[in-house]
Amino acid sequence: MKKRILNEERVVEAATELAAKSGFETVTLSRVAKRLNIQPQSMYRYTKNTEDLRAKVFAKSMQELVDQLYQSLIGLSGAAALIQLTYTVAFDKYSDVIPHDFAAVSKYLKYVDVATQYHRLYDMLPLYLGQLTQDTETIRRGTALLSDFMLGESVNSHNNDGNNIEVRQADFKKSVAQILTMLEES
Repeated sequence: MKKRILNEERVVEAATELAAKSGFETVTLSRVAKRLNIQPQSMYRYTKNTEDLRAKVFAKSMQELVDQLYQSLIGLSGAAALIQLTYTVAFDKYSDVIPHDFAAVSKYLKYVDVATQYHRLYDMLPLYLGQLTQDTETIRRGTALLSDFMLGESVNSHNNDGNNIEVRQADFKKSVAQILTMLEES
């Protein structure tokens, strides 16, 4: 009989699959252990507790999101990159795992891997804003404004069953363009 190799990667993969199938909040040590056909106590070799396991799932999913964003922005710069970036975060179906309540991120920011991925995402805004203006105050304000706007729309668009989605998407793009124009003029 072939011995199974269990490691942290397999545990996180099983937890991610569970989150995608049944929702992020269903990820618990006992449910993942059952999915892996192991005793729940064995999970403590790979994770401290349920919150730690969820943080690992969150970090992995955020890494996939940020990697996808970087890929989608290849060849774009400045305003075009910012419009694509904010639109993708607000409307694309980029994850079956990450809760579309980015306030949940704050719960997991104490975990280094989550914080790293969050900063990779957040740092994209000033990077592209810096292509529009050199004024550090405008970049700071623009980063905060665009971040709040795209994350707020992400929560709205993913939690409102797509009501008037085409209108919301069009309005969103116009609003981002207006924000960028306003920032360039300030």
